[in-house]
Amino acid sequence: MDEKSPAETKPASPPEARDETSRNGMFGSLRFETIGSITAIVVGVAALYVSWDQGRVMRQEVRASVWPALQVDGFYDTARGNLDIGLRIQNAGVGPALIERITVRHRGEIVPDLADLRSRIDGEADFSFETGAGRILAAGDEVVPFVFHFSRPEDFSPDGEVLDTATGTGMLSDAWSVEVCYCSSLDQCWTSDTSTAPPTEVTACDAVPATDL
Repeated sequence: MDEKSPAETKPASPPEARDETSRNGMFGSLRFETIGSITAIVVGVAALYVSWDQGRVMRQEVRASVWPALQVDGFYDTARGNLDIGLRIQNAGVGPALIERITVRHRGEIVPDLADLRSRIDGEADFSFETGAGRILAAGDEVVPFVFHFSRPEDFSPDGEVLDTATGTGMLSDAWSVEVCYCSSLDQCWTSDTSTAPPTEVTACDAVPATDL
């Protein structure tokens, strides 16, 4: 039987080389696991953001689908030969509006109720009234809380002259203002007034004294 010569015997690796090879394999595995973990975290964060963004967009779409927008206008109408002076509130939005309060001011002073309102305009004029506060106004609907009827338009003019619509409306705007606070079915609230400014979002309809309308 032949025996291998010493030249044919493969020398064993030194312990240091074996330890280095083992460490390289271990570190390579750890690097791979670290990269995998970071990738999983990034993917998870991205998925969370996408989910949050979709929820935000859906909430905005729901709010937009029930958004009310009240237009508050005083009117001075002489179209039928007599004179009608009043307040009109119209919902130009796409969702219902709950009117929480109506505040009428005359020369900056809050008018507390209808009796005071009538005394400031004309206690002898014919008068009609609809409840405004607490009313739910559907999209496209309107309410006219009050109207004063004058059979002789000149009776309302300080100079006893018949005023045209533009002049009469301007005279009313200089002395009178109205603010309405209202909320949507999602409890978002806004104020709107007789100026040309768009509705202003508020956290809630505040406790400002209101006119009893």
